[in-house]
Amino acid sequence: MKKLLIGSLVGAIFLFGWQSFSWTASGIHDKAYQYLPNQDAVMNTLSSQLPGEGQYMLPRFSPQATPEEQQKQTEALEGKPWAIITYHGAYELNMVKPVIRGFIISFICVLLVCLVIRRFDTAYKNFLSIFTSVLTFGVICFLFVWYNQHNWFQTSWEVLWGELIDNLAGWGLCGVWLGWWYKRNTHKTA
Repeated sequence: MKKLLIGSLVGAIFLFGWQSFSWTASGIHDKAYQYLPNQDAVMNTLSSQLPGEGQYMLPRFSPQATPEEQQKQTEALEGKPWAIITYHGAYELNMVKPVIRGFIISFICVLLVCLVIRRFDTAYKNFLSIFTSVLTFGVICFLFVWYNQHNWFQTSWEVLWGELIDNLAGWGLCGVWLGWWYKRNTHKTA
């Protein structure tokens, strides 16, 4: 249990540490969110038109529309502009809760990976197998979350590129750590 908790905690530090560096100092995500010179006018319009906090897809048909009306409206949208808006009524500068939650999420994810690694047969528990397993988890996360966003909602490659680097680098660092950690402990117990 001690190996599991230490492996998960240090792995979470690497994963969360990379993500923190990536978003604050690396510049990897700089192109993900573009600047609008008229952002105040856009925000004023959104604030006056949106009913409240939430995510909106525009245009969208009414929930009361019949299947035939939905089909007709969907066909009419072909080739026209559309948007997904995530709207919040108030900006909060407090980063304490998101940082704590982010670290807890990292810890839980690494803990789950460590639980999988622990199930490896000792013969397969070597640095390379552990590293590639952890990196595979990062690739799966990218594909299932971010690439699916690109597939269904055309999330731009400016966003995906940073997320791909984050998944490969963060999980790669975590994989190096866990590969060393579990290999080290395998030799001690063998």
